[in-house]
Amino acid sequence: MTSATLDIPRDPDQEVSVPVDILKKLIVTLLLRKGMFEVEADIVAARMTEADLRGIHSHGSRTLAKYVAAIDAGDIDPRAMSMTTCETPAIAVIEASGGMGHVSATRGMELAIAKAREVGTGTVVIKKGQHYGAAGVYTMLAAKEGMIGFSTTSTGTATVAAYGSTQPGTANNAISWAIPTSTGAPFVLDTAIAESSWGKIESMGMFGLPITPGWALDEAGVETTDASAAKTLLPMSGARGSALGFVASALTSALIGRRSPIHKSPNPFGPGSDHFFQAIDPTHFGAPDRFLKEIDATITAIRELTPAEGVDKVRVAGELEWERAEQWRNTGIPFHRDQISRLAEVCTSNRCELPEGWPA
Repeated sequence: MTSATLDIPRDPDQEVSVPVDILKKLIVTLLLRKGMFEVEADIVAARMTEADLRGIHSHGSRTLAKYVAAIDAGDIDPRAMSMTTCETPAIAVIEASGGMGHVSATRGMELAIAKAREVGTGTVVIKKGQHYGAAGVYTMLAAKEGMIGFSTTSTGTATVAAYGSTQPGTANNAISWAIPTSTGAPFVLDTAIAESSWGKIESMGMFGLPITPGWALDEAGVETTDASAAKTLLPMSGARGSALGFVASALTSALIGRRSPIHKSPNPFGPGSDHFFQAIDPTHFGAPDRFLKEIDATITAIRELTPAEGVDKVRVAGELEWERAEQWRNTGIPFHRDQISRLAEVCTSNRCELPEGWPA
């Protein structure tokens, strides 16, 4: 175990760096071509590049081609209108009408934050949304406002084996918590309920690497380390991951009368996705200064623990990604060259000019 996490393969010989502003320009240009409003295209570009900056390429701009294909197929409405169908001072349900997931998700967390500021906590559920990328980029919106943020999702179709079975019982639902600190670098837990994600498996395949044993099963239900043979993911920590996937769908789909992944059609975009956002404002709980002091002191104490063999230093959740983002904002984001080629291809095939400075 080193400072590089196991789920982010790196090889400078296979990578090309792209400045953040150029990447955002390509994303916005392409989404405008597909009919999105500029303000909403900017939101999508912001969330995608935030994921890429943190090294979560599997949930950043690499997904752009899939979203474009879903728009072309009519599964994503680039100009979908959202409306609030249920609301109290503390909760709301937003009907997203199959629009780009990043847009409704951003507005959902923003509304949860506004409610938390007024009454201490805010909960917003998005109904009939679409895949929203990395869950952590939304919980970090709450942490930036000094609040605790939580998000989960019920997305796509069932692709994660139910505990005790080789058949899928849940989607690879994401779960994220973000907790603010006085330094601005929040504690961020951002995980799926399987041992890995489909995007990470794709990353391993792009770099020509085997996937980690215990991540996936092949078509016959046999464990595989071949990225191209993976058909079903395995739940993290066995029964715990399987149960968390169930809870994620209960908080989202079931809560608002929608289907869980095991009841959805095979098309991941057709039935859409539902999302859950919650913000908690510590100032309403009577000890806001002590809250931050204890969080900071706890993180400091953890960092001062003796590193295990092979570990450069002890970090808390989200710290490595924060360090990476701070560096890549200045140096550019390194991507596998195949991803650069695919982004250029989807741009040119939709009659968009590549932004000046895009890697050749």
